[in-house]
Amino acid sequence: MKRKYSMSIAALSGTLTEKYGFLTALDKIKEWGADGVDFDLNDYNLFGHPDDSIYVKSEEEFVAYFENIRNQVEKRGLKVFQTHGTMRTFRENEEDYNLITFPKNAECDLKASKILGASVCVFHPGSDLSNPTSTPEQMRFRACRAFKLILPFAKENGVKIALETVGSNWTLNNKMDFFGGYDEFRALFDDVKNSEYGEWFVCCIDTGHINLTGQHNQPTPADFIRKMGENVYCLHLHDNNGIVDQHRILCGGTIDWDDVFKALKEIGYDNNINSEVTLKYIHEDLVEEIAILTVKTMKNFVKRFLD
Repeated sequence: MKRKYSMSIAALSGTLTEKYGFLTALDKIKEWGADGVDFDLNDYNLFGHPDDSIYVKSEEEFVAYFENIRNQVEKRGLKVFQTHGTMRTFRENEEDYNLITFPKNAECDLKASKILGASVCVFHPGSDLSNPTSTPEQMRFRACRAFKLILPFAKENGVKIALETVGSNWTLNNKMDFFGGYDEFRALFDDVKNSEYGEWFVCCIDTGHINLTGQHNQPTPADFIRKMGENVYCLHLHDNNGIVDQHRILCGGTIDWDDVFKALKEIGYDNNINSEVTLKYIHEDLVEEIAILTVKTMKNFVKRFLD
């Protein structure tokens, strides 16, 4: 099977979409050698600007909107391999959000993902940012409940839900997020995985996030991959300095990329290779060169370790 490569539209936001517009950005992604995109659905959420969201429009408008996006992507010989769904899975002391808004929004995320042709939609497990005074028991309970609430929508739409690895939070004095460590992440993952519809629940490895937890004596990105094994279904590949979530190009930080790709080989990873490198802080004269290098770097590591 020919390996497929994708680039995150979310990570490109603020550069290509503003500089070229969405459609020309797709043209560029194709030109740079990628096969598809990781499409961000967070701009459509029901808790940001709900009155303007396509998520509150009629079923016909909803379907037509995302079918048009899929058609534009496929017209360029690309594919939407994965999507990014709701960022905040639950909120402290906001049960209307936790039990009504979040599930409804996630249902829309999964419906949109199906229409776009994605096989998986990625969700964060929950953050200390929106739950600063919650107890460990509350964090575990709410996160588990949240994913069990939306797993039926995954089955209904034929789209897997991926639990994304998280790291340390610079805005909280570099505190490790509650689910940033392997033990808490794995406990949540296993609890949901072993529940009804658990076959629709998988893992998204975010290398940059994991790298931030090394300062808290957590596994390296490569070892995290080994520990999650066959549960790893999709990737957010990017680098950083081990302190701040910078979304740098591969080999632009402190991650041992040889070991990351060795680990992917060891677990038999055979899905697409996806970059979440941001070009937001790159000088505009270098954006295209860095984007091309991002794809070339991914292909180089695949050729060396996975082919």
